[in-house]
Amino acid sequence: MNLFLESGHLSGEGLDALIAGTLDELQSLEAAEHLSFCDDCLLAYTQRLAEDTWQTPPASVQEGLWNKIRARMLRVMVNRYAVAAVAACLALTLWGTGFFNYFLPQRGMRHIDAPQNTMTVSARVGSFVSSGQQALQDALGNLFSNDSAK
Repeated sequence: MNLFLESGHLSGEGLDALIAGTLDELQSLEAAEHLSFCDDCLLAYTQRLAEDTWQTPPASVQEGLWNKIRARMLRVMVNRYAVAAVAACLALTLWGTGFFNYFLPQRGMRHIDAPQNTMTVSARVGSFVSSGQQALQDALGNLFSNDSAK
């Protein structure tokens, strides 16, 4: 058996013998020293080692992994947009009820001809909610009347 080729690299038989452990001590040391500096032989050695050790998983994990990624992405998106939607609804509610008008100075900020609104906050909230309900009822009525017309 030839351990090395004429080019100076380890032969296929030498690599197989090194993997099987059938080399004597001197040949084993020579092969180990050669592998320490020769990248080509080291690559061939590791490829031969890896040929019989690859195992196929019993079931593919790809589908389960994609499901977990999709679920996490959905949670992130829902959390992000839910916070924004709640903040927007709160801002619109406060704005629609005129809550921010109470923080403005009373003189010099309003137009002279503008009527003074003396409604309480609870009355403004009630008016805002009832106008929103009316708009929703009108929209649903239009939607259902268009569907029945078809």
